[in-house]
Amino acid sequence: MIAKDLIDFNIPFLKIEDKPSKALDLMEEFECTRLPVVSDGYYAGFLEEGMISNYDSQKINDFKLIGENGEVDQNSHYYGIIKCALEFDLPLIAIKNDQGFYLGAVPTASAFEVFVTGSALRTPGGIIILSLDYKDYSLSEIGRIIENGDAQIINSQISMNPNDNGKIWLTLKLNKEDISHLISILEFSGYRIERYFSAHANHENTQERYDSLMNYLKI
Repeated sequence: MIAKDLIDFNIPFLKIEDKPSKALDLMEEFECTRLPVVSDGYYAGFLEEGMISNYDSQKINDFKLIGENGEVDQNSHYYGIIKCALEFDLPLIAIKNDQGFYLGAVPTASAFEVFVTGSALRTPGGIIILSLDYKDYSLSEIGRIIENGDAQIINSQISMNPNDNGKIWLTLKLNKEDISHLISILEFSGYRIERYFSAHANHENTQERYDSLMNYLKI
């Protein structure tokens, strides 16, 4: 599951030019104390009730917003939501599209509900999502392949593939940051990589992946 799948479209947002009175009305209506603020379509930060309840101002632009870094890309794995929330201590995380425009917000609690323990989240490592038939699912076999690639699975989760009712997604949290060689090994073993997330994802080298696969074949 990725960030945009968790957006709660019932959470309203404010525009930077809105009046504080509108913010207070929305907070009362939706029974919340914090709302995202958008400026020219881009996420600008969060406004809290305590910031405006006793303040004489005519526009939200007069306030210093909080949580300016509390946003993730729509295609980020939902691990990214939790990591962002932990880093900046935020109960809401804003989601942006590929052009950087605000899409909506995700309650941190929603991301926690669909995942694992905090210890696994804090452990460095990449994420691989496999798409496969349920009848082909064997965590022990996949674990053996991963271990032959000098890595370990530290967490796994199964979810239905939203694009194909006959298949599942297997999300693997690994103990390696650089997972390019593991992707090569899994692909060679016949597994389909749906998505992968890694600090090294934008620095993959085709020759290195080829060399890693050749080393694996010598095992």
